[in-house]
Amino acid sequence: MKKLVVLLLTLIVISSGCIGSSTHNQPAGTQSNGTATSTSSTTTTTPREKTPINPIKAIEKIKQYTYVENASAGLNIEIKTGNLTQQINVSLIIEERGYVDFEGMKARIQTRTTTRPDNATLNTTWVVLGRKVYVESLGNVTIENNTQFWRTNPVSLARELLKLRPIGNYTENGTLILVYSVPEELVLPLAELYFTTPEMNTTVTDATAELYFTENGFVGVKLTYEILATTTTTGIGGEVKVKEKGFWKGTVKITSINKKEEVKAPST
Repeated sequence: MKKLVVLLLTLIVISSGCIGSSTHNQPAGTQSNGTATSTSSTTTTTPREKTPINPIKAIEKIKQYTYVENASAGLNIEIKTGNLTQQINVSLIIEERGYVDFEGMKARIQTRTTTRPDNATLNTTWVVLGRKVYVESLGNVTIENNTQFWRTNPVSLARELLKLRPIGNYTENGTLILVYSVPEELVLPLAELYFTTPEMNTTVTDATAELYFTENGFVGVKLTYEILATTTTTGIGGEVKVKEKGFWKGTVKITSINKKEEVKAPST
């Protein structure tokens, strides 16, 4: 049960677009031999040619970026001990703001997670410096070595997806949308970080992603997936079987690119 409490408190970790025309009328009046004449001239601007959207170039030019993410997640936990079965259902609302610097290999992510139905809130700050990850929550700072963030952050995930063939490709209001069926090996690290513990056997299904591009570049990503995880441990009452079923629905909006910010490790 202690592992369950830790899991519920740490579900969120490092990953947890007018063109117009103008018409100008210029009246002019002249008097000649008592006759009034008038002339008018009309000028029309030519709409500028749109810049072609190149997703690969848009991703390649990002050296630093900031983003906001809004997500929802659900988790059903079934715990069996002998003939006793306990069911726990948790819903999560996640609000996240992040800064990522690929050149400096540093990042800062601030997450606010609210659980339903009890409305408990957990604020967590993640600082990544190379391989070292500082996690600050509930007044405590922990340190671990982990490189998963550099594979699972929004831009890195988009870079990997662009190597694949999309299952959908369409334009809506000037935004190019590429739809992907996400391979399990790409999203599994995210699922394991958000939902499970290392000893659990985790599988991911129905993972899809949408990448959004405009003339201004990469503007966001939407990711959804489902997970199933199981494990067996030994507790006071004997063998304990744990099964988790969950889902993730998240939308990331890129808010700036190539603007450097300072990132420092928290005091420990």
